[in-house]
Amino acid sequence: MIANPLKLSELSLPPQVVLLCRLLALTLLLTNHQSQIQTPFLPFLDIFDSLPPAIFQYTLKIALVIGALGLLFTRKTRTFATLTGITILLAVLSSRAYYGNNKTFAGLLLLLSALSSQTGPPRLIQWQLALVYFGAGLNKILDPDWQSGQFFHHWATDRLGNPVYIWLSAQLPPLVAGKLFCWTTIAAELAIAVLTLIPRFHPAVIWSSGLFQSSLLLFTGDPFNLFFYSMQASLFAFARWPKKQITVIWDGSCGFCRVTKELLQKLDFDPLFHWRPLQSGIGDQYGLTKEQLRQALYAAGPGWLLRGYSAIRRMVIHLPLFAMTITAAIALSPGPQTRRAIVALVILYLLPISNPIGNLIYGWIARHRHELLPGETCELPEKP
Repeated sequence: MIANPLKLSELSLPPQVVLLCRLLALTLLLTNHQSQIQTPFLPFLDIFDSLPPAIFQYTLKIALVIGALGLLFTRKTRTFATLTGITILLAVLSSRAYYGNNKTFAGLLLLLSALSSQTGPPRLIQWQLALVYFGAGLNKILDPDWQSGQFFHHWATDRLGNPVYIWLSAQLPPLVAGKLFCWTTIAAELAIAVLTLIPRFHPAVIWSSGLFQSSLLLFTGDPFNLFFYSMQASLFAFARWPKKQITVIWDGSCGFCRVTKELLQKLDFDPLFHWRPLQSGIGDQYGLTKEQLRQALYAAGPGWLLRGYSAIRRMVIHLPLFAMTITAAIALSPGPQTRRAIVALVILYLLPISNPIGNLIYGWIARHRHELLPGETCELPEKP
């Protein structure tokens, strides 16, 4: 049965896990990942040498495409996550030329997603991310070249030619910049590994891991095949997806507000938002006066209440289209500079640093909303 790829509810997996899988599926298709699958070459298991090479290769390619399309456009999320994950892992086991940590991680991520419970938190995915960060940090801390800073210095200068690092290292004694980056990386990876195991720190995991991986892409301009996409998608396993609708309080007498509401409703397929006009008296439940409500839109969820730009930003983040658009933009970027620009803009949008500009723009629109779209509407209060 064909399904809307932007609708996450009423499926066999939790909404955040469905989104995780669909982001990976979108990445696989847009990066034409099936073209990387090869015939068996120095396989990890000898059994692959006995298979018809060309038939095996094309079978995996077809299975990968079918699995990715199934994840996006059917309700059989668990089935197609299993198919896609197993396909990637078979490709890894059959060819050392195809093998990569990033591909192994992506394949396991899909397979563990398929094993997730519909009700409980996706612990297997969370533990996998903890293991990845712990293994990465431990591997580096035992490596003499990472301890001395030599690895990062060589990588940033000779391999990447990063101008920022080259300038910084020239201002400091030899290898001091390299040691700084090496030990900061080790500390960050080990710290994130610990935080993943403590549920109350999961919001910190989302921010720290998201910024850490984004910083790596900004530094290199390289998503490292599937690594950047997989690491960022895995963070949805730590997201506290709304169990109840988010209440949105808006001005029911404003034509511009109505158009905005209708647009967001068209993009909200689950739906997550419960729209209430301020004229209904809903503001009394939150201690808000009608004068306050006329000045800005408000959004309220369990334990939080946001207004204006901050409310709109929280609502946009909860729409699957937001994450899918960013993933598609990065995957289709023509080069590293474009990827860097997209990631930088997303970081600025998500961080509080964008609040002054966002509030300024939102305030101007709010003050002139009747001029931008003249005409008033009448939103009747809901029936008791």
